[in-house]
Amino acid sequence: SGTDVPTIVRTALNKTGLEPERLELEITESVFLGDPQGTAVMLKALKKIGVRLALDDFGTGYSSLGYLSSAPLDKIKIDRSFVAGLTEDENNNAAIITAIVSLARALKMETVAEGVEAMDELNLITKLGASHIQGYIFSKALAQADLLERLSQGGLKFDPEGPAKHRADRRSTYRRVGVIHEDHRYEVVMRNLSRSGAGIEGLLDVPLGTPLVLDLGGGQLVVSTVVRSEGFSQGLEFEQKLIKDGSEGLCTRHRISPYALAAAGMPLAALPPGSYVPQVREEGPRSRPKFLQVDLTQSHRAA
Repeated sequence: SGTDVPTIVRTALNKTGLEPERLELEITESVFLGDPQGTAVMLKALKKIGVRLALDDFGTGYSSLGYLSSAPLDKIKIDRSFVAGLTEDENNNAAIITAIVSLARALKMETVAEGVEAMDELNLITKLGASHIQGYIFSKALAQADLLERLSQGGLKFDPEGPAKHRADRRSTYRRVGVIHEDHRYEVVMRNLSRSGAGIEGLLDVPLGTPLVLDLGGGQLVVSTVVRSEGFSQGLEFEQKLIKDGSEGLCTRHRISPYALAAAGMPLAALPPGSYVPQVREEGPRSRPKFLQVDLTQSHRAA
């Protein structure tokens, strides 16, 4: 029961010789459900021992803030769900984190932002004022043996390492899509898709920086740039991010008329048959395709 926790902690401290202030116990908001008065007594008893108390996963459980005024907490840990997508457009998580940090400061508590993985997240979290940062940007969890080895080598300094930008969650997929380059349309296989990019297969040795238009169908044309290229596999970065389609999928914000695309310099002949009403045939020869198209369907079936 909750009344036994202080006894257990005191016994563990006596056996190990650890100073109480070196021990930090993490609790979740759910402990305040059911018996808030008993929980308050338990937490005060733990603070009398001298240990530190941190509230984990703040904002994801019990929604009342009343316990913050009486619970003897030292630290609030901001759940990773508020960090995920923090740097994306039209995301309100930065405002939520700012409010949590301000609340913690007013209550003389520290804050920890969990789940930081990219440099742009690290920079923004720092600007928002979180006192501590936790996540793969510094290190994954270490086994005891690895921790002792690092200590034997002279300390536990971790320099931030990670991608420059947060990478939106990629959804695995396998479907044919079109890719337009100059006045040619190629058929490729899309292997994954996120709000900010996609992985495709089917074009050979496409140079980095090549501009492409990804045709997702139904007038969904996404201006893209090749940011990774290995053989017949390319990684694309979108000029404008996709949005949720309301059915656990992604779509473009606007559907583009092929005539608008032609007005911008992309000939109608690059689009698949049926995408537009034929008009006067364009004059002059089309340029030669720049890339070799590879049919991967047979190899994937064999696999």
